[in-house]
Amino acid sequence: MSKLTIIAGDFPTGVGRFTIRNFTLPGDENHYLCETVPAQQVTFIDEATEEFLLLLDIDEDTKQFISAPGDDVIFFMVKLKDKRRFIASSDHRTYQKVIKAVEKEANISPVLTSTAA
Repeated sequence: MSKLTIIAGDFPTGVGRFTIRNFTLPGDENHYLCETVPAQQVTFIDEATEEFLLLLDIDEDTKQFISAPGDDVIFFMVKLKDKRRFIASSDHRTYQKVIKAVEKEANISPVLTSTAA
C-alpha cells in the first residue's frame, strides 16, 4: 500500500492510499469515510507542472510545499469516468505503480493522454 496526498479536486484534501488496483481517497471532510476507486475508472492521468499547481485555489502551506517539494515528490492529475478529478502528490515509486495499474486496468497510456487533453 502506497500513500498519496490529495491536494485539490472533487475529493476532500488529505491522505489517500493506492493498492494494486485501487485508490482509497478521502470521502468526506472529516475523513471518517473513504471512497475506493478502481484504476480502471481513470480516463486521464499526467504529471502536473508547478506553474499549473500554483494557479489552484489552495492554502499558503500547500503553495509552499508545491514550490519546494523535495527530490522524491511528484504531482499528478487524474480524471475519472464519472468526470470527477483530483490532483495528488506522491513519491516517484508510487506514481510508477499508479501508471502501471492504469495502463493495465484502464488500457490507457499517460503518454497518449497528455497530448489528447
